Amino acid sequence: MKNRSKPRPGHAADTPAVDTFTRTALSSDLTWLPDMMAVGRPPLTAEAYAEAYLADPGEWYWTTLLLHDPSEIVLKRVLAIIDQARLPGHEKALGQLGAGPLEDMMSEELLDHLQHWLPFTPAMRHALSQVRMDVEPPVLQQRLKAMLSR
Repeated sequence: MKNRSKPRPGHAADTPAVDTFTRTALSSDLTWLPDMMAVGRPPLTAEAYAEAYLADPGEWYWTTLLLHDPSEIVLKRVLAIIDQARLPGHEKALGQLGAGPLEDMMSEELLDHLQHWLPFTPAMRHALSQVRMDVEPPVLQQRLKAMLSR
């Protein structure tokens, strides 16, 4: 008798899991939105949250701090905000996201998630340009540079 507990090549078990950091995934699962009720405010839609952050990043910076929420949640928020951002006009918010959470999360794993966002929008390029890469390993620096050149 064959052991069927191991997946066979070419079957569904071999396909990678759906990345939860794509535009589609962010719009279909809104569990990443900040819990506004916890701070005494009414709930926000994803679009209203991104607009509020972009309009006043100083007021909303707390929603992208890695001290308060897991990195997966923060990354989803960052991606949703960047997806709504437009240049010129949102440089401050994008700079804050780049020099803050994106810099803090910079890793091979982050770049794996960002693959789904290629080619990068001008807003994503601006945010990533604010990340201090000189402290990162050369391999990571080269990978981001290659992604930015696409």
